[in-house]
Amino acid sequence: MSRPVGYLLDRYLQTSQTFVSNEIDEMRAQGVEVVVVALRRGDRDLEGDHRVLFLEDIPLGRRLWLDHWRWLRRHPIRYLRFLWRVVQLRKDMGTRGELLAWQRLPRAADHLARHDAQELHAHFAWWGATAAACLAPLLGLRWSMVLHAKDIFSKQRCLPQKLRMADVLITVCDYNLRWMRENLGLRRPVGLVVCGVRPPDPAESRITGPDVVVVGRLIEKKGVDVLIDAAALLRRSHPGLRVDIIGEGPLLAPLEEQVARLGLSDVVRFLGRVHHEEVLQRIGGARVFCLPARIAEDGDRDSMPVVIKEAMVRGVPVAGSDVAAVPEMLGEGCGLLVPADDAPALAAALALLLDDEDLRASLSERARERALARFTLSGEVARLKELILDGP
Repeated sequence: MSRPVGYLLDRYLQTSQTFVSNEIDEMRAQGVEVVVVALRRGDRDLEGDHRVLFLEDIPLGRRLWLDHWRWLRRHPIRYLRFLWRVVQLRKDMGTRGELLAWQRLPRAADHLARHDAQELHAHFAWWGATAAACLAPLLGLRWSMVLHAKDIFSKQRCLPQKLRMADVLITVCDYNLRWMRENLGLRRPVGLVVCGVRPPDPAESRITGPDVVVVGRLIEKKGVDVLIDAAALLRRSHPGLRVDIIGEGPLLAPLEEQVARLGLSDVVRFLGRVHHEEVLQRIGGARVFCLPARIAEDGDRDSMPVVIKEAMVRGVPVAGSDVAAVPEMLGEGCGLLVPADDAPALAAALALLLDDEDLRASLSERARERALARFTLSGEVARLKELILDGP
């Protein structure tokens, strides 16, 4: 059994971050005990687990200062280093919204120490990373941080400080690393760990029927509106075309209006949020998976979407935009790439895949081979263990 690792997260369990809970499960399967401190509960229910502490459940008040006093008395130097780190990251501190109420952190330190955590690990450079940066000096531990996408490109929270403070930096694709080197002047070593996926069980069922499936939050960067425009173009040559959109989000109403305006109510279905297992079954049963991603106006973008890897490992051909790290997955004949925001190009790519069975088969096979060689959850978690337990 490897030494325990404390995970510091913004939310747990969260549908849009299934890759984090999958990673924790795989860590435990590979012999690493994982203790979790989350600022808030996610949108999925969690059965009682003594290894998980939610900071939002700890009332603010005078009793918390007893925790501070105990840490000050036992470890005065560590506690002063903790306070200095709080001052350095003070823009992240507070009691409203997603800010971190730092007064609760000694209670989190008690939880991690009780479970003998020996390393601290944070996903996203947000408030979980802030907690890890503050708790590391208090506990006398190293901490590592995985940078994903939005935390780099659009929603930065004290990012330069955290890039300096973390003992181990990790990101999920070469694109992210190049961007940080070019735009943030990052010169430190950075480990690369892809958010991996599990190969499907041979007995996994598939929900067949749709020609094209897209999965994701209904937000600007997913480019679902481009797929709808492409479907309007495709319908002329592909009667009976069916497109399923899985996910929910703030753009649902405008997208529904777009479908109605284009007369696509018999073509496009909005399935809303569905359970992760059903998502995988619907991806596996599609003729084509599509993610027409774009860079949003505020800079937000998907770097290396997990859903594309889920399609690849299931042998489902993929059409995607040539933005961010999507070419790292679909390049070299593992899928079809089109320019972002180009509905005619996307329609042409989808028509090619729907009409050419041999092309679908060849792309699918190469994609599956790449996914099994480079994107498996077990392999990437093994790499992550080496980085956070031994350093880059």
